[in-house]
Amino acid sequence: MAGLIIFIISIIVALGGLGYLLCLTISLVRSPMLEIDYKKTFPKYAIFAGIFVIGLTMTFVAIPLWNNWEMAGWEWACLIVGGLFTSILGVISLETFILHYYGKNIPEKLNKWLFIILMISFPLLFVFIFVLSDGMALHLTYPLINGISFTGDVPTPAGGRANITFYALCILSGAIYAYLIADHKFYIQYGKHGILESTFLVAFPAGIIGARIFYVIGNWHEFASDPVRMFYIWEGGLTILGGAFLGIVIGVAWFMWRNKGYSIWLAVDIIVPTILLAQAVGRWGNFFNCEVHGVLVDANNWRWLPLVVLKNSQYSSVNGWAPDGQIYVPLFFIESLVNLLGFFVLSHVFGKALRKYTELGDVAFGYLIWYGLTRVFMEPLRDTAFNMGSNGYWSWFWSLMFVAGGTLLIVANHTYNRIKNKKHETYVLRKNAFLSSMLEAIIAFVIGVTMIVIGAVLMGNNHFVQEISLNSYNTGIILLVLGGCILLTLGISLPTLVDAIIAKKPQTNEQI
Repeated sequence: MAGLIIFIISIIVALGGLGYLLCLTISLVRSPMLEIDYKKTFPKYAIFAGIFVIGLTMTFVAIPLWNNWEMAGWEWACLIVGGLFTSILGVISLETFILHYYGKNIPEKLNKWLFIILMISFPLLFVFIFVLSDGMALHLTYPLINGISFTGDVPTPAGGRANITFYALCILSGAIYAYLIADHKFYIQYGKHGILESTFLVAFPAGIIGARIFYVIGNWHEFASDPVRMFYIWEGGLTILGGAFLGIVIGVAWFMWRNKGYSIWLAVDIIVPTILLAQAVGRWGNFFNCEVHGVLVDANNWRWLPLVVLKNSQYSSVNGWAPDGQIYVPLFFIESLVNLLGFFVLSHVFGKALRKYTELGDVAFGYLIWYGLTRVFMEPLRDTAFNMGSNGYWSWFWSLMFVAGGTLLIVANHTYNRIKNKKHETYVLRKNAFLSSMLEAIIAFVIGVTMIVIGAVLMGNNHFVQEISLNSYNTGIILLVLGGCILLTLGISLPTLVDAIIAKKPQTNEQI
């Protein structure tokens, strides 16, 4: 009983501190930052942030007291240290996110520091959430609940039905997070929030519909006898490739119709990479559902995983419990990390650092390549129960098409812009265009041809196997496609090389 009382009091204190902090932050966001008296404001922040941190930390401590868990010393250490730093980093991440992305007239130096603090605190927040979870992991019941039930059931992948699933909450949270990031980038560009509201409200449901359509087509054998079941989306069955495809197409069409006067190419370069963020968060829905995992592996080789992930990965929604000492490969965890990396590569490397070498639209098309490649290698690693289509090749085929299509679109984009700029006499060769384009062409040619040759040899020396796996034949297919895509990039470097050679030729009097 004492633990329950401490839990209730602590959570009220935490919510009170957080509520005041949010009110204070909203008032800061609405007022010009240059007019704020920081000497008066900062102590208020510190006091109520401290109240929130103490309240939330005590909430975590009260959970084992409430449940009468007998915990080892290292578990208490993980719980207290993890809870304390989760609370601290949580409030820092939340406040810096709001101030950086929605504050008005923030001094440039302060805004830069807010971004740096956010980029440090946000990843650390997840590290300490896992430290916190390690303190309680051995006392939880597995598989973990996968939703919220209003009927008294305990919803888990092993049985029970949730009225609100964590899978749906993960997808929705990821979409909202991606929207907030894209909205801020539009604010930086155009000085106005809310430009993407209607696009988000149209593209998000379109993505869900597209994900369902691709799943139904790829697994038509499940619905052939009862086609009405294709509309039972609550039973599960979504394909992210289809969701991304239809969501992007409908979103772009809607934006062009409703937001005339804005650059559609700048818009897609801002919006499309954030889909990777949404997918990174959404993949955790697979964790709660114990699905879309890999094959059985030795658990000892995965001890680096957070304990709660390791323990929950012992169960499969289709195969049941793994044998002792084994787990199902948590592909959701790997893909989540790869998607986060992809967002930063596309947005910050190609979208900023290498912007002078890219055309508007390249970053969006790069999403097709990145996510296509991710799925090219992830699909064969899945448990066969989660592969789609005949012999599991449906999603794998579309993953390869994403890679090839993204490459073609980038080459076409550069070709179109080169022709357009020449027509309007705005075409300018970059510095050292001759050497850089020649080097790019040589590298692309050597790597592309090498991959094609190796791929052809692998396919020629091995028979086609009727299963989706990284066997020699399928590896050959991957190398052939990637080699062909690399050769396609010669369509960017070779025309530039020709232009550089022509520019270096001395002009005669007749030419003048």
